[in-house]
Amino acid sequence: MTIKRAFTNRRDSTALPLGRLPRRWSVLLAALCVAGLTLPALAQQAPAPDGAVMRDGVEGRDAALVPLDEALNGRLLWQDEAALGRLDRALASLAEDGLTPAHYRADTWRQAFAALPAEDAAARERLAQEASRALVQALDDLARGRVDPRRLDPRWEIPLAEASLPWPAIAAALAAGRVDEALTLARPEHPAYGQLRQALAEHRRLEALGGWAPLPPRSAALRPGERHEEVRRLRERLAAAGELGALVPEAGLYGELAARARPAGFDSLHYDEPLVAAVRRFQRRHGLNDDGVVGPRTRDALNVPVSRRIEQLRLGLERARWWLPTLAGHHILVNVAGQTLDYRRPNGETWRTRVIVGQPRRPTPLLASRVTHFDLHPSWTVPPTIFREDKLPQLRQDPLALEGRFSVLAPDGTPLDPEEVDWQNPGPVMLRQAPGPANPLGQMVLRFPNGHAVYLHDTPGRGLFGRDQRLISSGCIRVEGVRRLVEQLLADTGTRVDLAARLAGGESQTLHLARSVPLYLYYWTAYPAPGGEVIFHSDPYGRDARLAAALARG
Repeated sequence: MTIKRAFTNRRDSTALPLGRLPRRWSVLLAALCVAGLTLPALAQQAPAPDGAVMRDGVEGRDAALVPLDEALNGRLLWQDEAALGRLDRALASLAEDGLTPAHYRADTWRQAFAALPAEDAAARERLAQEASRALVQALDDLARGRVDPRRLDPRWEIPLAEASLPWPAIAAALAAGRVDEALTLARPEHPAYGQLRQALAEHRRLEALGGWAPLPPRSAALRPGERHEEVRRLRERLAAAGELGALVPEAGLYGELAARARPAGFDSLHYDEPLVAAVRRFQRRHGLNDDGVVGPRTRDALNVPVSRRIEQLRLGLERARWWLPTLAGHHILVNVAGQTLDYRRPNGETWRTRVIVGQPRRPTPLLASRVTHFDLHPSWTVPPTIFREDKLPQLRQDPLALEGRFSVLAPDGTPLDPEEVDWQNPGPVMLRQAPGPANPLGQMVLRFPNGHAVYLHDTPGRGLFGRDQRLISSGCIRVEGVRRLVEQLLADTGTRVDLAARLAGGESQTLHLARSVPLYLYYWTAYPAPGGEVIFHSDPYGRDARLAAALARG
């Protein structure tokens, strides 16, 4: 077996590219492959140290275990039931990361070792190798994710975290019998990962307590100040989810202690201010307008079972492992699923706003880029998809549909007479709308290199930001308060521009930032917000089911 074949990717049982390995091992293994050496051949030239793990009885080290083996420097692992018991317990704890412990044979290693004859040293060595392989797989899954997102989405354009594991520290922890510490060393250190793990633990506790009962169907919205039998059910639902901090608990739920806590004259059927405040918090945590009105969308969110929230958190942790280790410092993050934008400033503060993203049939792409410049009072060149699917059918029905709003241009920018264009077969023409109040890009556009002709921009239709679901665009991102975002970018990058004066001048112009700013267009249905809580969203592009199925395959 060659070195490249020895590294298998459990995501689909195909060879793992050398580029996905820690850099120093990629270089070493690539050099060996060029030299035509296999692991057995290498072992004949340089005997393995005493602690080397045998690969199914063949002399030579399993390539997947080389980094760990080298870091252990001859120290032995898994030599007794106690050691394998610690491994069992550590692998079982992977459930706290949303992983499936059975994929690593958790809770089986000690028993398997005990079943082997004491005199069968070869069988025990093979078992030790298999146990180490399961651990290394777990470490790698924690560091960069179990599923390769590029196989779920061939258009994936976000760099993945490299598995740069601290092998010396991991080996020291294992040698001291601290397997759980070794797993901790592999987890992403980003605070958002810890938020998701904590939320997963909390929701599993809620599930163990029975979860929550759904609210019954109701055609009318429940509004603050009303008195209705459903208010009691609403209190019970929010209490079950741990929203008691701002609620008056009922005696039927919490016994005598709750009864003593109720103020005199408390009416459990009254939709009072403490309950309204709790509903508003719930709405904010579920990507809804926090108006306190329990309408259809709020009712739907309240009725999502705890099992679905647990699944969203598991998927959120997997998505976090893909790229959080690469995310640090100053950046813009658009959560397409949640239709929000977070701008993390150099001083650590985060500014958040609402955005409008692509409708499901024209989704906003997921990518990583850098904002380099912005245009003031921009014209709008109709993107190819909108031209082909929207504008051209209109023009074929009515050549006067341009109504003077658009100029027709040749590819080189030469103006064309719309009446001389054969709209049944127009060829490579473009439509362009001049700057002005009706221009869909508004007053400014933030540009970043990408292959999809998408950008962040203003809009004259600002009332649309008030919707709960803002899946309206053809892929670009409309930003609420985009001027405030640009002002912060100018200040944070040291770009000397008098934005107010430039806007007042009314001229179309392009201004470059002194330093580009990283931008990520990502997709999270369970999103760790800067304030420390997790926000849940719907799955508008239907990506959760595919990821859940891939994680379940093991």
